[in-house]
Amino acid sequence: MTRSAIVPTILALCAVGSAAALDHEFAFAPMVVGAAAGSTPEYFVGIDAALNSKLTDDYRVVNDDTSLSLDGQFRAYGLGIALFTDWGVGQGTDYSRPGSKTNPGELLRLEVRADWAIEIRDPRDASIPLLQIIPHLSYITYPNQRDVYTPDYNNWLKDRQRWLGVDLWWALPVEGVELGAGFEQNISSEWRATRAGLGGREFVQYNAVDLSFWQLLNFGDAEYRDVIGGEDKSGVTTIVAGGRATVPMFGEDFFGFVELEMSYWLDEDVRENMDDSGDVVISFGLNWQPE
Repeated sequence: MTRSAIVPTILALCAVGSAAALDHEFAFAPMVVGAAAGSTPEYFVGIDAALNSKLTDDYRVVNDDTSLSLDGQFRAYGLGIALFTDWGVGQGTDYSRPGSKTNPGELLRLEVRADWAIEIRDPRDASIPLLQIIPHLSYITYPNQRDVYTPDYNNWLKDRQRWLGVDLWWALPVEGVELGAGFEQNISSEWRATRAGLGGREFVQYNAVDLSFWQLLNFGDAEYRDVIGGEDKSGVTTIVAGGRATVPMFGEDFFGFVELEMSYWLDEDVRENMDDSGDVVISFGLNWQPE
């Protein structure tokens, strides 16, 4: 199967996992450098819903119980806007309020993201993507957390995440294999943190099943690691590996998927501060992507 045939299958792989400096999902990018007018779709719409075994953010547990993700994405001529929401299903520990639990139906996490996906095609074959450059701006908050900041409540990041950054993905000569790098700076005046990531991802089609895999190595400066993990020094934060299987469902626009992602904080002191050596998140979902 050629890489140009792989691209449509990847459009169903909308992100469900944790936020990170490097987004492992393939971005639909109709803003293609050098492409002939009318040779690429002008817009993309995608909506997906997923049940997750737990909710993590920055690869730390936000809600240690079942959560529901409801996400929507729209892109036109390379410019994109996305809304990611996570809702409580069970009653998990409320890490922002000691001794409390979250309630079913409670909005636990909200992210709004704007980006511009630019794709450069292989000069030898205009149908083959070669490089994606994706500048982006994300706002993340936790609506269920208290608005009052006190030492007793772990809610300091509620309205203090405004990440400005860029992702780059390069398609290797090996079909379906790509290397990426990402960098983000939090431009909120209350938290000047920096994070980055290096990664790889692989896409395979096996009969009617589309498979994707990713591996990430994430980094953070001293400010980032101190706030997230209580370790005031810069360096590697997490190693991440995951995979997803996607299958066609009813009609031509619906796809079902199952996803498994594993993350591990490499610093022993951070693991002790978090009282957690790693996390496994399992997701089952449905994606709607109209033609």
